[in-house]
Amino acid sequence: MEQNMEKAVNNQPDTSTQDTHRFERKFIYKNIKPTDLIETEILSNPFCFKEVYHRRTINNIYFDDHDLTFYKQNVSGDGEREKYRLRWYNDVFSEINSPTFEIKKKMGEVGDKYSFKMKDTHFSLNNSSLKEIQKGLQQNMEDKNNFLLATKLNRTQPAIFNSYDRRYFFSNCKKFRITIDYNMCFYNPNTSYFITSKMCTDDVVLEFKYALPQDTESREVSQHFSARLSKNSKYVTGIETVYN
Repeated sequence: MEQNMEKAVNNQPDTSTQDTHRFERKFIYKNIKPTDLIETEILSNPFCFKEVYHRRTINNIYFDDHDLTFYKQNVSGDGEREKYRLRWYNDVFSEINSPTFEIKKKMGEVGDKYSFKMKDTHFSLNNSSLKEIQKGLQQNMEDKNNFLLATKLNRTQPAIFNSYDRRYFFSNCKKFRITIDYNMCFYNPNTSYFITSKMCTDDVVLEFKYALPQDTESREVSQHFSARLSKNSKYVTGIETVYN
């Protein structure tokens, strides 16, 4: 099944990409401003990280089945687990422009990601129902002959919305990447007016990312982080924040 999905994605060179396997280590910081964290934990790191790209607001709709199988897989720490999400970049959360449907896979401590980009696609959470949006996503996939992804999406439903700001940093040696996520908010998609369910956290998430060959050297970088390694998942945090 996994090979079939990979083939389906790779058959769409203009709309899909595949990331290589990598480690994504997460560190959770509490009671600290993102700017202070960047100054003390990143820019001062001996590996000489510099900010790249620009700040972006990231928005997601996470999908799961009626039994919340993906959530349970994450909580129990299953050796192989998945997450389905729709991601877009926009300061206005409700406006979905040129989104990307992603399937994130985790095999032990190593992760991979399959992406299906939907250029020139637009939805509004204010003017369209979730059912209409999901149907539109499936139709988009089918129009590009990506029937496997459409089938996978059809077996799920929106489980959580979330948004946060992200800043990006790259080491001078070009081997290590750090992102800082903050202003994290979660929404319940099952409410009649989702925006009223908004719940936010002050936590700041540092994600440390690198390829498999750099695992040993990565410890020289992470030993300068004051927070402990975490099993944090924004999806799990969102489910437990909104539904508990």
